[in-house]
Amino acid sequence: METNLKGLVRTLDLRHSQGMMPLFEAVSNAMDAVSDRTGKLTDGRIDVHLTRSHDLAAEGSDELQPITGVRVTDDGIGFDDQHLASFREAYTEHKLKSGGKGVGRFTFLKVFEDVEIRSTFRDPAGRLRQRHFRFSTEREVFDESVADSDAEATPGSEVILSELRPTYAAAWPREAEAVAHRLVTHFLIRFASAATPTFYLHDEGIAPINLRTVFDDTVQPHIQEMTFTVGAHEFGLQVFRQRSGKDVHDLSYCAVGREVTGTPLRRLMPDLPQSFQDRDGASFSLQVLVTGEYLDRHANSARTEFLFNPDDEDLASDEGLVARKDLDGTVVATLRSLLQADLQAANEGKMQSITSFVENDAPEYRVLLREEYRPLLERDVPAGASGTRLDEALLRVRRKVEDQVRQAGQEIATLVDRQSFDQYKARMQELISRVNDMGKSQLASYVAHRRAILDLLDLSLKRSRTDNKYPLEEVLHNMIFPMRQTSKDVFLEQQNLWVIDERLCFHTVLASDKPMKSVKGLENTSAKEPDLFAFFYDAPVATQEAEDSTGAVVIVEFKRPMRDNYTTDPAQQVIQRFVEIKHRKVTSIEGRPINPKGLRYFGYLIADLTDSLRQQMEMNYQASVDGEGYFKTLTGGEGYVEIISYDKLMRDAKRRNRVLFEKLGLHKH
Repeated sequence: METNLKGLVRTLDLRHSQGMMPLFEAVSNAMDAVSDRTGKLTDGRIDVHLTRSHDLAAEGSDELQPITGVRVTDDGIGFDDQHLASFREAYTEHKLKSGGKGVGRFTFLKVFEDVEIRSTFRDPAGRLRQRHFRFSTEREVFDESVADSDAEATPGSEVILSELRPTYAAAWPREAEAVAHRLVTHFLIRFASAATPTFYLHDEGIAPINLRTVFDDTVQPHIQEMTFTVGAHEFGLQVFRQRSGKDVHDLSYCAVGREVTGTPLRRLMPDLPQSFQDRDGASFSLQVLVTGEYLDRHANSARTEFLFNPDDEDLASDEGLVARKDLDGTVVATLRSLLQADLQAANEGKMQSITSFVENDAPEYRVLLREEYRPLLERDVPAGASGTRLDEALLRVRRKVEDQVRQAGQEIATLVDRQSFDQYKARMQELISRVNDMGKSQLASYVAHRRAILDLLDLSLKRSRTDNKYPLEEVLHNMIFPMRQTSKDVFLEQQNLWVIDERLCFHTVLASDKPMKSVKGLENTSAKEPDLFAFFYDAPVATQEAEDSTGAVVIVEFKRPMRDNYTTDPAQQVIQRFVEIKHRKVTSIEGRPINPKGLRYFGYLIADLTDSLRQQMEMNYQASVDGEGYFKTLTGGEGYVEIISYDKLMRDAKRRNRVLFEKLGLHKH
């Protein structure tokens, strides 16, 4: 049976982010070749040479040219007839004992356009021979030649990978130092066990980089190790402390001494600080390696992924497979025990930041400062979070606590028949205490929201009085209730009707900046809607109270601040809408007819009390005691219309909420 090499390469699972895999495979093959020749890996040498683009248009710039190829040389056993036969065979078992999958060389063709191999080896008679060939998906092994070698030559191989495909170019860093760190990280287990040959990286214009020196300089001498089990499988965990200066903690799952998959460790442990500090004050990051026989046996053919339990939930579904989430969870738990002292020091600073933020800016989270919630904060709040990011993290923690409280309530409800009354009572009292705490937290959040809304309205008023083009009535309208929406479209938290009157929050139907006839129950009225012309904006809002069998209608209109050209009573617009509703067939939400004589009508006109407006009010309306408004009782006692100044609106809203602001320390004198 023949192998379709082109199809094999096309279906090879290699993500664009794994574009450096051919380099790792070539180096791994070089290590095997050295070991095969010397029997001792440390007696050999490997050199990696980077090839860069030479774009004449970019030659004069200081920017490094991109890497387009790589050349890997070794002094190993070379491509003798046996090794070439193995190279020609897909899924060869030649390296099975050392963990080879037999397909690593196919990543060469996946990532590079051109592959060339030169090698010197000894034939069975002991003569030195030279072999050269090329490798491609279309022609497989071709242009092969074998000749006698010079007497001074030594065994070894040179793998030349050229013309990096654009889809994989982004995976290659431009700096040689970064490539060196990637090589050290990938073969970290071998470096840690001193099981590497002399190993250099070469690039144009710089001195060769000794990778053993890179390891010695960036990885601290002490390495923490521990074993753990998941199901029936044992794993090893090694924690290296790197002084690489990149402030990134990495977790690598390895097979046969090499990294297979890697991920930023903070994805699993968001509480990790950006970097740790040792006793000398130097910063370091963590490189965590996980190894084990399970990982050796379950790496895919390209060594880019592992086979885990596909349902990722139940180990019982396949006793031979481990669930990835179980492995991740156990790794995190093991790390927490190893890093306990380091995390404790980092968490002290984090808790100080959280406490300061809560006390000064977010009292709604004050309940989370209780000692019982500290482990949650330490674990779930990302290190270094501040401002909006910290607020979002605390909100997630509070929701988690609220979920725990709800779950505890459900569990307690099932204890009535299974525990004594005293036990039930004790659990219930504990639950009530936690529920009260969460209730206080939610109330604090709502009160803080009110404080913020009033501050924004204050700023808007100040700006409108210095800038005649600032459309405050539109801004104010949207803050109190979003324009062109109904109560079915807007969450309760977006409705700040309490600024005008707390009772408005308890409406049944509410429409903002909509034709009256579009409101359910008012279909028989007209299509009157707000005027929309320069610096003038009316915003009628209609509501019906649910608890009154005959109901009530409220209309609110906002007028442009500092407007002073009234020639008629602007409140008549509100009254005319009341008359229209009274003399048309009005129904309830359910479509039942409503006796219009039983309706009550309440109107609010929000405006600055300029001279022209006061002239329209005089002799027609009763002035309020404080002189900041007017009101009129409708004929027959069916309701009233109130004119409120912006200053009075804000002052009254602050007074109604002052006691709440003071309790939370939010009151501003």
